[in-house]
Amino acid sequence: MAEPKPSHLERTAAEPRDESLHVVTLTKIDEINDKIRLFRLELSAPLRFLPGQWLDVFVPGVSKAGGYTITSPPSLARPHLSPGPAQAQSPGYVELAVQKSVDPPAAWLWQNPDEIIYAELRVRVGGSFVWPPEGIDANSLRRVVFVAGGVGVNPLMSMLSTIAETTGADAPFQVHFLYSLKDDDDGSGGRRADRLQFVERLAGIFASGRVKGWLRLFLTSGNGIGDEGGGIVGCAGGGEGEGGESKAPFQARRMTVDDIAEAVGDAEERRTAVVYVCGVPTMTDEFVLKLTDTEAGLGMESHRVLCEKWW
Repeated sequence: MAEPKPSHLERTAAEPRDESLHVVTLTKIDEINDKIRLFRLELSAPLRFLPGQWLDVFVPGVSKAGGYTITSPPSLARPHLSPGPAQAQSPGYVELAVQKSVDPPAAWLWQNPDEIIYAELRVRVGGSFVWPPEGIDANSLRRVVFVAGGVGVNPLMSMLSTIAETTGADAPFQVHFLYSLKDDDDGSGGRRADRLQFVERLAGIFASGRVKGWLRLFLTSGNGIGDEGGGIVGCAGGGEGEGGESKAPFQARRMTVDDIAEAVGDAEERRTAVVYVCGVPTMTDEFVLKLTDTEAGLGMESHRVLCEKWW
């Protein structure tokens, strides 16, 4: 009989986390597709966290906490003026992206939205996979490489949004973002950006010029093949699609360490680079080993290759 999977609290027992619990209110639920939902948790008081950190989330009636990464930047966790002519003061909030699961507490979050909207939850901040990288002066960097697999995009979304808000195009570094996710082709050859987690948001940041660098998307189907060089309708960047919509280019294959090596640059450029890798353990283990191995890999310094694994 297979042993039960360790819980979020067991897996992260050695990670730093705040002691205090915060009460939040679930005020918005958006379904990206049949596997990913976005949740907005309104705060009763400002919440301090670093981009990349996660929350221990306690939902009503479930004793076990779930671990879900904050996908919004810290700036939104403070009271702010809402957009529009009214300019009303809005309370701060954090956003979470949660994958569908039968395990608690994700199963609770995937109930009928009408049953859980405006529920009060308790949350606690934790995690050490953060921007800026500990022990490295961000102003000394020339390349920041983000490598995301599936829901591993979540912490990197918060990091990129923060860079776009703070240093932006004036940053001394370029940002190269590589994102591999499952294809959402509807069978007719159409791929809608709004059904691919954060693809619209990522493409918009790069197309706006708020960061220097580029975004590369890798779409994999069940067999990992597809039409090379297509586009995702509804995205900023790439080229013009039907109806005036632009298309974000993608490659219909799996991401490889060679793709990451190209993003990091040559041996000299690696000395002023940092790589963040987040995804399933098999992906992160392979990429981190090949990036840091001095004989068979790129030989990057280990403190310049940061990773977080999500099961």
